[in-house]
Amino acid sequence: MLPLNSKIAIDLGHGTGGDRGANGFLNEEKIIREYGKFVIDGLRELGYTVYDVTPTKNNLTLSQSLTYRVNMANYYKVDLFVSLHGNCFEKESANGCEVLYMSTKGKEYSDRICKEISSLGYFNRGARFRNDLYVLKHTSMPAVLIEPLFISNKADSNRYNAKDIAKTIIKGITGKEAFQKKSEEVKTENKESYPSIDHTIPNFEGIVPFGDIGYVQIIPNRGRIDLHLDKYNYISIQDDEKEGNKVWITTRTKGTKQII
Repeated sequence: MLPLNSKIAIDLGHGTGGDRGANGFLNEEKIIREYGKFVIDGLRELGYTVYDVTPTKNNLTLSQSLTYRVNMANYYKVDLFVSLHGNCFEKESANGCEVLYMSTKGKEYSDRICKEISSLGYFNRGARFRNDLYVLKHTSMPAVLIEPLFISNKADSNRYNAKDIAKTIIKGITGKEAFQKKSEEVKTENKESYPSIDHTIPNFEGIVPFGDIGYVQIIPNRGRIDLHLDKYNYISIQDDEKEGNKVWITTRTKGTKQII
């Protein structure tokens, strides 16, 4: 377990330019930023030093996005790097939690985190060795990439609760229960945590602006176009041999819903 003087880097996956998350019954980028906020807050409440190494720019390429996360973690010389994600697969039957690692120490954390997340009712897919992921290969400290659920699985998505997932991740890392302070000491907000409104128009290949607001994102390798009001409000149309033919809508406060 991590001693209280440890430094932890938290990476909220995707969310910029050419590094986008997946869509299913839930939107990956949205849930990462929901449960990720609780992970950061809970670790800090316990006394850990936490660095959010998520890119702040909206127009990075995939390579730039991954490099930024790794470089920031290495710069701060943290003791543990944690990348937060949501899993997705073309078949809805895939389900459960898994944590990816590359180092021996990373496997220890992965095993504990999987065990804690599965206590919420998710199938425990276990710790999985991966030596092909940039954030695991190039960080200079133990690193894990957490996939707490499949957003493409209805049962997993229905079970999703941001704060509960965060609490299990924190316990898997530290062995401690988060958010245990009395209500008079810490006001617990019952309302959901939403990302801020972002009307920024990205500047990368495949973006066609409407003017001062709104744009189309063309993703030819996935047979898909996204019609955006802004970053978090858009309609997606897809016809792809691997991912299927479907239409869904994503909103900043209501998440993702498949229409057909």
